[in-house]
Amino acid sequence: MTILLFITIIFWAFALWDGWRGLSSIQDLRNIKRQSSVQLVSVIVAAKDEERAIDKTLQSLVSQTHKHLEIIAVNDRSEDNTGSIMKKWENESPLRVKTITIESLPEGWLGKNHALYKGYEEAKGDVIVFTDGDIQFSESAIERALSFFEQEKADHLTIAPNLVTKSKRLKAFITYFMFGFGFFKRPWTANNDNSKKGGMGIGAFNMLKRSTYEAIGTHEMIATRPDDDLYLGQKIKSKGYKQRLATGMEDLSVEWYPSLKDAILGLEKNTFAGLNYSVLLSLVAVIGTFISQVLPFITLMVATNTNRGLSLIAITLMCTLMAITTKKLTQFKISYALTLPYSALLFIYTIARAVALTIKKGGIEWRGTFYSLNELKQAHKDDSTPKH
Repeated sequence: MTILLFITIIFWAFALWDGWRGLSSIQDLRNIKRQSSVQLVSVIVAAKDEERAIDKTLQSLVSQTHKHLEIIAVNDRSEDNTGSIMKKWENESPLRVKTITIESLPEGWLGKNHALYKGYEEAKGDVIVFTDGDIQFSESAIERALSFFEQEKADHLTIAPNLVTKSKRLKAFITYFMFGFGFFKRPWTANNDNSKKGGMGIGAFNMLKRSTYEAIGTHEMIATRPDDDLYLGQKIKSKGYKQRLATGMEDLSVEWYPSLKDAILGLEKNTFAGLNYSVLLSLVAVIGTFISQVLPFITLMVATNTNRGLSLIAITLMCTLMAITTKKLTQFKISYALTLPYSALLFIYTIARAVALTIKKGGIEWRGTFYSLNELKQAHKDDSTPKH
């Protein structure tokens, strides 16, 4: 047990050092000096059954201070009033808003990926922004992002939004999720120009040059990836393009999920994908999470004095990392870091549930469409081949 705790301490010491250094490289969009630009920006919004949020999303986009803007709203087979709300905005702001309605999904595509691709086909701008149908933008969000994009001479900019919820249990889970995502995926690698490894893409906001998007093969290259946003960023990074990750807590906001239950259900679609659809890797993730994030709390209470001391060191390191991650990537109180063992156990359950259900169902159900596991696995093996 002592050796295991020593290994855990070494792991968290490195993770804390790496996280502190990496998080400090992520700029806040509010610290960027705004500058006017005549660049035409095409914002592509994909939405399926988003009548609850799409009206405010389009309203916030139409109100942007950046004047050279076109908004392409793609209604992806919605069965609610999403399409009519989009049409309303097209009628009220015909110079800014254009709508596309998708009636059926072609074989070999996930719905959102196909919708974004169809939006790109209609876009006229040399700078493209991919976003979701439930994102709220400040009036200067596009202007600030474009200023940073041009000042950095970037090929791709992705922005972490403010995740909004009233549920304290969900806040605790989001805090843990950002913490785990941080040390596992190391999103700050997006800002390292000396490496082609890593990379980041966030579905709320992906701004990129049209030429970059076309050079990596567009969404055709990631047609059946449920983790399309992250993988888009990783593809861009792997090709050596200049990438930037910033935070936009004051400029972008989204209700990640309405409740903790919805979050667990929602993560079913991409948790297994993030583990490359590997049962072995999933098992390693579950065991590793328990040993590194739950076991120290158990040994703190029941072990010998020496191991209690080692447990306390490990807990201090991981809670410190969780606190600085929370402060950088959310607007929640850092005290949520104290929920770590509870949230870690809940995450273990989320992984196990997602893997078991995906295997049992033979695939995932996302936005009313079923995608087979064989098709999803093939996408991971053969994502370098375009659809046509």
